Amino acid sequence: MAVLQAIVLLATVSRVFAADKLTGTGSTGLYWDCCKPSCSWTEKGPWLTHPVQTCKKDDSPLNDFTVGSACGQGGTAFVCNNQQPWAVNDTFSYGFTSTFIPGASEFDWCCSCYELNFLNNGLEGKRMIVQASNTGYDDPSRTIFGVGAPGEKDYANGCMDRYDSDGGGFLGKEGRPLTKRSDCEALPKALQQGCFWRFDWFLDAYKPNMTFRRVKCPKALTDVTGCIRNDEDKFNASAGTNAAPSSYGESFSLLATSLILAAGALAFNI
Repeated sequence: MAVLQAIVLLATVSRVFAADKLTGTGSTGLYWDCCKPSCSWTEKGPWLTHPVQTCKKDDSPLNDFTVGSACGQGGTAFVCNNQQPWAVNDTFSYGFTSTFIPGASEFDWCCSCYELNFLNNGLEGKRMIVQASNTGYDDPSRTIFGVGAPGEKDYANGCMDRYDSDGGGFLGKEGRPLTKRSDCEALPKALQQGCFWRFDWFLDAYKPNMTFRRVKCPKALTDVTGCIRNDEDKFNASAGTNAAPSSYGESFSLLATSLILAAGALAFNI
């Protein structure tokens, strides 16, 4: 009976968190492959401006959005190095993510912005406003926002090709992600800021959980990507960058945590 109750409660969690694909819970991660972001193609969203800006190997803007990715497509388009996260203060950051929301599609999330409120792994009380610039397909059954921050394993060899490297600086020892802040100093100068962020602000946390809700994109992010959707005015801006998490975020985080803990307790009380 307890197992059945847990299943019912988890189903309730799923319904509450679905909220028309605009709000919910999920997990975050880190990635950086130097490749052309998936949301840099013209057909991936309803653009008011243009898709996510891409760059040439020398990091100068590439204005032809039909150019293929330098990762396995024979093209010359890379991610622009300014699409790294940065901290505004100890509890608030901006960034760009590789996004996947089950039941939605790239046309829904590409260049959409989301407020993330972290729930665990030492990041409680911290939040980000992120713009979905890429798409992640690691696990299509879960909502994932992968923050683009240098220092991860370069699966596509994009960074190695871009910087004519054997990968040592990007992969760490034996192909692993970088594990300590000082390792960031081995990266090209252009990638060090985002790598330091992952240790200084994100605490190199392993896939922390968060709540998310779609918000109107701030100029701080759209100035970087140049990408603005034509449905932006349907959404409210987030609270100020120096504010505590919104009442929505606090209540939603509390509800998320309470429901998950209750489901877990039922599952173990067989």
